[in-house]
Amino acid sequence: MPADTQPAELDSAKVHGFDVDLFSNFRETFLPVAKVVAVVQVDSGDGERRDPRKWRNWLRWRFYRHHTLAVWRSFASAYSTNDFVKYGVWAGLLIVASSLIQFSIQYDLFAGDVASDLGVEQASWTDTLLHTVWYSVVTITTVGYGDVSPTSNLGKVVGIIFLILNFGVITVLSGTVASVLVAARLTGGATVDEDKYKAHTIICGWNQFVQPLLKIVDADTSVSPVVIVINETSEDIVGRAIHTFKRLDVMHVKDNYTREEVLKKAFMERAATVIFVPDTSGLLPTESPDEQKTILAVLTAKGLAPAVNVVAHTTDPENVSHLQRAAANEIVVTDAYTANLLANHIVNPGMPQFVNHVFDPTSQNGRIKALELPQEMIGESHRKVFAYYKLSHNQLLLGYAVRVSGFDLGAAMGESGSGFIRDMINEQLEQSGVSLSTDEKVVIQINPDDSYVVDAKHRALVLD
Repeated sequence: MPADTQPAELDSAKVHGFDVDLFSNFRETFLPVAKVVAVVQVDSGDGERRDPRKWRNWLRWRFYRHHTLAVWRSFASAYSTNDFVKYGVWAGLLIVASSLIQFSIQYDLFAGDVASDLGVEQASWTDTLLHTVWYSVVTITTVGYGDVSPTSNLGKVVGIIFLILNFGVITVLSGTVASVLVAARLTGGATVDEDKYKAHTIICGWNQFVQPLLKIVDADTSVSPVVIVINETSEDIVGRAIHTFKRLDVMHVKDNYTREEVLKKAFMERAATVIFVPDTSGLLPTESPDEQKTILAVLTAKGLAPAVNVVAHTTDPENVSHLQRAAANEIVVTDAYTANLLANHIVNPGMPQFVNHVFDPTSQNGRIKALELPQEMIGESHRKVFAYYKLSHNQLLLGYAVRVSGFDLGAAMGESGSGFIRDMINEQLEQSGVSLSTDEKVVIQINPDDSYVVDAKHRALVLD
């Protein structure tokens, strides 16, 4: 502060013994206080002067208190947000508590053991305390060298109590460490670019359909190239299958995709689509995958992110009802159309060949695509939309994929009957965790009437 701007009460101040270096170190942190009480020694009015050492001591106390509180706040934040820190603290407290109690109730046992090890007649209390800490760490980590153990009944009871407490804490701590390793595996030890994982695709499981699936996604530039593949298949096998893709950014996570923490690390809530396929990881060619794993994984995914689009693949039609109850948005059954295609080779020759052609990813033309409608076509009739695609893009409009809401119990009940009864039913269902409406579904409208009007929930199905 310039001299001409000093407050009037400081103009008459008498400066005595001021510690310039101390003020320079503290002024950034305590400038508002230092301006008033720390830089000068003011006459008290009766000729007595205040001791400058008291101000320096006060400043030091404020300085250390400020930084101690900052460290404590940082620790409290880490404890509340980081499970590794939280359970690490609990494990440390268990070790300290066990050490102090055993040190108190079985001092002679540990002191004698230390004296025997050191070859002395009497061990010091510091050596004995260190030995009890050693015993606690060995016990709580379940290593159990057996070099010392409680001999009194009270010591054994205390040991049992701490072993039981340790079972919960160390188990959770181990799980937390495992989740950290999963994160490291997911990121390859690098910093995660979270912005990268938006509208991406997650494929859970591994079988003969995954590589052709990725090949089709690689050829379509309209979808995000970011793909996360989660399974327990060897990195070598997955690496050989995905290394030829030029556009895709595929990340392989070798882990169990039925676990919540694994799906969370794949940023599932941000994904555009999550696909679950029967997992043949580690199976022999003659063995069949356990499709109950797919059902469990769908339930887990929908529990974590109810709004995510989940597509489930099954080889057993009997699993369809289970996947529907698990809230899968779409279900694909292997060989569901095989009989139909075989029959059409007889009754409708040419149709099976057409189907194979339009779904062949190597076809340069004649492929079916689902496209977002241009903004100017929203609210127009099917006739105008058909003409738009034919004249502007030389594409044949076949129909529409329409996102529609599933069954809505509230809408089905309407306003009929007693309002009290309706409210009671709604309240009971919500308390039971039952949703009053199902997820959106996609329905197909093929060649609708010319007067059919489209809206923002329609996507055009065109033959390119």
